[in-house]
Amino acid sequence: MKLVIILLACLIIQGCNEGDSKLLPNGNDVKEALLNFKSQKKFVEDLGELYPGAPDEQTRIQAENIINAVIDKLIIEKDNNLSEKEFWSILKMAALQLETMDSEEMDQGLFYMEKLMDIYSIESSDGRLNEWRYGFDPSSH
Repeated sequence: MKLVIILLACLIIQGCNEGDSKLLPNGNDVKEALLNFKSQKKFVEDLGELYPGAPDEQTRIQAENIINAVIDKLIIEKDNNLSEKEFWSILKMAALQLETMDSEEMDQGLFYMEKLMDIYSIESSDGRLNEWRYGFDPSSH
């Protein structure tokens, strides 16, 4: 009976850690999508997202460089050698940098992070984006 309990506990622990060690597809199609996304001018007026654009060109470039640095880090990862944990760690570093900017740039930066999630077919941030933006996940309260 003890052996069954130990095995069950191991399976539960492994299941909890599985999401962190899940490898994301990072082949040529993903890298091509990342390069395409990087080439786009960011933090410009986007009325569809109700974003007025960065307040000045210096701020726009600074914010764009933060997102492009994320893309560069994702591109340099070897094929199928990027874990979901590493993906979120890279995005979190960018969120911490965007946090020092106006709330509009932070919101737009998180919108761009959602686009990166789409490229990797990640359906949910599991509250991370809300945590980074608001300090908590409103959907969990």
